Amino acid sequence: MSKRRALAGWLLLAAVISTAISTLWPLHPKSWAGLLTWSAGVMVWSEIPPHTRRQVIILIFIGLLCILWGFMQQLTPDWSMMLSGNALLLSMLAAVSFLRLITRPGTDNDERLPQGRRAIWSTLLGVHLFGAVINLSSVFIIGDRVQGPGQLSPAQSIVLTRGFASAAFWSPFFAAMAAAMTYAPGAKLEQVWLMGIPLAVIALMVTGFNRRDQQRFVGYPMHPSALALPAILALAVLVLHQVRPAWHILGIICLLSPSLALLVVTLNRHQPLPLLRQHITQEMPGMHNELSLFLAAGVMAAGLNVVFQGFGDWLPFASFGGIEASLTLLFMLITSIAGVHPVINIAALGTLLVPLQPNGTLLAMTFLSAWAIGVASSPFSGINLSMQGRYGQKSMDSLKWNGIYSLVMFLCSVAALNLYATLIL
Repeated sequence: MSKRRALAGWLLLAAVISTAISTLWPLHPKSWAGLLTWSAGVMVWSEIPPHTRRQVIILIFIGLLCILWGFMQQLTPDWSMMLSGNALLLSMLAAVSFLRLITRPGTDNDERLPQGRRAIWSTLLGVHLFGAVINLSSVFIIGDRVQGPGQLSPAQSIVLTRGFASAAFWSPFFAAMAAAMTYAPGAKLEQVWLMGIPLAVIALMVTGFNRRDQQRFVGYPMHPSALALPAILALAVLVLHQVRPAWHILGIICLLSPSLALLVVTLNRHQPLPLLRQHITQEMPGMHNELSLFLAAGVMAAGLNVVFQGFGDWLPFASFGGIEASLTLLFMLITSIAGVHPVINIAALGTLLVPLQPNGTLLAMTFLSAWAIGVASSPFSGINLSMQGRYGQKSMDSLKWNGIYSLVMFLCSVAALNLYATLIL
């Protein structure tokens, strides 16, 4: 373990603490979290894979080029956007990582794996609910358990991918929600859930009821008792947000996640400090891909903000309603399949659409729908790249297996967005 990696972990922890303090005491400078996350990003630069590093360099180059153009036009960039625009988001992701210490799909390795329709639903619900809390690691925990001697079957890959990706429709612990809440100010979690949870249910039903090889499906033996903690966590976030509506939802998660993990680990272990130290110095720096991409996206957003100032009144739409949300969603899905990371789209479009003063919830749900649908089908998404590397899935399988599913979920999302826009606008 390198000292730079360990230092990055401590810097990320400091960013979480700084964000938690800012939530409780708004006078605390938010720039501190920005400085800490950037410092952590520098520490893990050498660990970033080449393809991610290229994306990061391109994003930073675009941002700096736009800022240089702004200087030539005598326009001043928003330095705070570059420094700490995504600091709250990154602090939340680091805070959520602590939940991996206490939230695991409970099962005995010697327990017989179920087969048939029941196995499909137990696997689908398990990866969905645990993925909503502990993110991508849930796919590996369950995938490694059901893999057997050979590769995952297409049906198993589809269930794992869709079950995980559909959590982006609603999960407050997902990077998707963090990005949406950052670039769609004014979004309300409870209203997002009114659209997101039904869409997630539809996604699960489309997947669960459409398996032709139900009888041969080998799944994960999920137990109902293991699902209690994810449900309690999500409910606690919503209740605390209702009690303290002035607190940002991401700040609440920064407060809640590490505190709960620390409490549970302390109660269950006689010596919790070595486990916590290992998580901070080894596990947390493992988010180097997300860390670098979100930092670079902040630079790009600051640069684009300057360019949009220079163009004056030009905007892609005159207003932002259901039709505009649908067109935005379509654009994001097409570019996502082509390899554009959702956070890049969210940062760019969120910055572009600010002058329209869009309804925050409508914009956030547009972003979440694009993330949930796009990552399931795009061969370049994090989940599908992981499935290719870990389980031997071919690069275009995700598009072949999930193309019709993505079209169905796109139409359902369009219907939800337009219904919401009709009711509130």
